[in-house]
Amino acid sequence: MAAVKRTLPAPPELQSRWAAVLEEAGLRPRILQLHDRFPEERSLEVAFSHLDSADTALADILLERPEEVLGAGLRAMRELLPVAGPEADGLRLRVVGLPATAHRIIRAIRETDLNRFVAIDAVVRRASEVRPQIRDAVFECVACRTKFHEPQDESSLVFREPLECPESQGGCGKTQGRTRFRLVAEESTYVDAQRIEIQEHPETLRHGAHPQGLTVLLTEDLAGKVLPGNRVVLNGVLKSFQRASASRGGIVRNTTFDLLVLGNSVESKVREYDEIEISPEETAFIQSFRGDLKVVDKIVASLAPTIKGMEEEKEAIALQLFGGVEKRHSDGVRVRGDIHALIVGDPGTAKSQLLRYIADVAPRGIYTSGKGATAAGLTAAAVKDDFAGGRWVLEAGMLVLADGGMAIIDELDKMSPEDRSAMHEALEQQTVSIAKAGITSTLNARCPVLAAANPKWGRFTSDRTIAEQIDLPPTLLSRFDVIFSIKDLPDQVRDRSLANRILASHRDVASEDPAGRGTEEAPFGPELLKKYIAYARQNVRPSLSQEALDALEDFYVRVRRSGEEPNSPVPITARQLEALVRLSEAAARARLVPMVEVEDARRAIRIMENFLRRVSMTEEGKLDIDLTQSGVSHSQRERLDIVMRLMRELQDAHGGYFSLEQFRESAERAGIALPKAEALLQSLRNQGEIIEARPNQLQLVRF
Repeated sequence: MAAVKRTLPAPPELQSRWAAVLEEAGLRPRILQLHDRFPEERSLEVAFSHLDSADTALADILLERPEEVLGAGLRAMRELLPVAGPEADGLRLRVVGLPATAHRIIRAIRETDLNRFVAIDAVVRRASEVRPQIRDAVFECVACRTKFHEPQDESSLVFREPLECPESQGGCGKTQGRTRFRLVAEESTYVDAQRIEIQEHPETLRHGAHPQGLTVLLTEDLAGKVLPGNRVVLNGVLKSFQRASASRGGIVRNTTFDLLVLGNSVESKVREYDEIEISPEETAFIQSFRGDLKVVDKIVASLAPTIKGMEEEKEAIALQLFGGVEKRHSDGVRVRGDIHALIVGDPGTAKSQLLRYIADVAPRGIYTSGKGATAAGLTAAAVKDDFAGGRWVLEAGMLVLADGGMAIIDELDKMSPEDRSAMHEALEQQTVSIAKAGITSTLNARCPVLAAANPKWGRFTSDRTIAEQIDLPPTLLSRFDVIFSIKDLPDQVRDRSLANRILASHRDVASEDPAGRGTEEAPFGPELLKKYIAYARQNVRPSLSQEALDALEDFYVRVRRSGEEPNSPVPITARQLEALVRLSEAAARARLVPMVEVEDARRAIRIMENFLRRVSMTEEGKLDIDLTQSGVSHSQRERLDIVMRLMRELQDAHGGYFSLEQFRESAERAGIALPKAEALLQSLRNQGEIIEARPNQLQLVRF
């Protein structure tokens, strides 16, 4: 249905009505303050609700004919100033808080929205550098030496040159063919300008849908205020412009026009998950679980209920969805509250299905597969693009777009090592730094990461430790708070139970309403669970009770005590203690309580013990955190030291060389099992520490 254009009142009437609105809202002191503080401050923000309550008709006309109405508002502002001058001319009027009728989804924008005031809730995908844009060009006629003004169209990338020397400005009237015009750059007027591209929120897209984008022009004090990854509500006037392309026959103009928003104001979405609407009935239902000790178990049962088993992994992921509390200390050090989790499992254990479900349940969840992800696609990149006139622009990747949400990466082991290394900063500091083509910037990536990978040789084997079979660098593994290994081992009792549940799910297709309260086994449907998580993260910031602190301290000291014995490995470090705090806070947040109790601490300890037992247990039955932190266990380091000493002794005794047989005999005498000694030898050869100088004559490179 086409929009009905209202009859526009005369400009003097519009101006007087604006003056009444500004006086009624008590904005005269603010306007005078802006005049005094110009150019540091120059924009007056007026809430649409104030305008609507003072003059509803004027508010309605503003949405339909924004340029004329805003122009009248600017003139009304200047009339309230005691003196005229450049300060008065530089003031700007910004309208914020547009009503729901003015909000648009990018893919739902139509021709009826052209030249109207619209509000678009989106995420900034890329941004150009801030550069001067000519607003009023001054030209000089070569024939008569007359200087005249040629206003420029701010929505166009094309520079408009004069066709004649205008007699109205004292010129000679000669056309472009009879004279030339010289741009007087130093007398022309410029404004700061920045082009940004916004796109739909990734979590709102249907599977397979490509996120649609829109170009926005920000000028003056709006330029340089937003970065890629920022979630904003952008208010502005929707314009169209015709793009031309060069061909052999000349310039070809397309009949399809491109869209551009002339930004009037930008509202930053500081509060998390504002886009998720929770009804009063849903709020009451969510609050009914406050303090329930069983609510975490109910949430675990509601996570992918058709995927049977993996209760321990689901419990850790459930706490990851709620997350801990971010802290900023007095010295400026920031401690992240987000929990990172990694699942490494045999094929066919439903890892990908679980991750897909979590991507749907997590507020602002973004899913990708490591096989098709690059470093630039995950973090950020500086790219050269026509959208900014061929200049370099900063483009946000997945982790930046997931800022404030959750990033889910499947097939992490399939990524190239170079691309994977780009994640290190994003996981610990939760920022992404770019230094390329003169662009130096740091973007936020404050999101928990849930990743899945397969073992190094496709399936876990029993002859090596779990840590040895995780094909990821230790520097990356050490940044995950919890790591779970899933082995697919035949077990007749467990297999029969699992088969019964899987087959029953095929026979009895559940008629569950995704937005409803689920079933008795899974109390929360996906939509309700998403709202529960959003509500908890918005409203609950738990702090640690003394009892919880004591429980965490006792566990940490008790586990560390086992490393005090001579030649014992380090079982746990302060990184795991930080993870315990985050898990405890997440458990309290899931229960909607303001204080972390001892029950929450015990749940976190149980998850941590499970992680350590699965991944950090040595063959001798001891915990060794170095298996995941450095990739080499304490016992491996000891064996390596012995092997290196044996090789040096063999070289000394045999003229700088030694044979494989001599090494085997020496290792057996030192009490090192032959398979382990040969594995260390092969590892050293792969690293280039040992070379075969002659046939069957080995030599240490660094003697």
